[in-house]
Amino acid sequence: MWDYKAIMVTLIFLFTAKGATAAFLKFDHDRTDTTVIKILASKLKFDKQEFYVKAGEPVKLILSNEDVIRHNLLIVAPGSLEEVGAAADKLATTPQGRDVAWVPDMPEILFATPLIGIGETFVLKFTAPEKKGKYPFVCTFPQHWRMMNGIMEVIE
Repeated sequence: MWDYKAIMVTLIFLFTAKGATAAFLKFDHDRTDTTVIKILASKLKFDKQEFYVKAGEPVKLILSNEDVIRHNLLIVAPGSLEEVGAAADKLATTPQGRDVAWVPDMPEILFATPLIGIGETFVLKFTAPEKKGKYPFVCTFPQHWRMMNGIMEVIE
């Protein structure tokens, strides 16, 4: 069984390390206006190419993995897909890549799930950025980012 309190502490630590503490801690679990997004990973693709969220509003992203390999999902700054993808490719050539679950340490990464296994689901809760724009989402497991990506569009 999942120890949700330990997971939340771990996530707060991870987001602190990534510089996204303020956005994570703002999430209000009791709000009724939370946007729920469900994304399925299967056959080296996400089943959604885009989704929309309101600026500054809470989001609950549910990632389910029905593939035969592990996946993650990162939401990155607008215009940074290629840069994050290249950093993930480089990380995949190092012994440290596996230790950090192929998530590069860079400020362009706003939110990230851990690698999830076959048949697993992970719920990522965050507050959408205040700034409107097109925020790529991507899997950075080695060699996946080119085909496993899409856009989270932040609207008013």
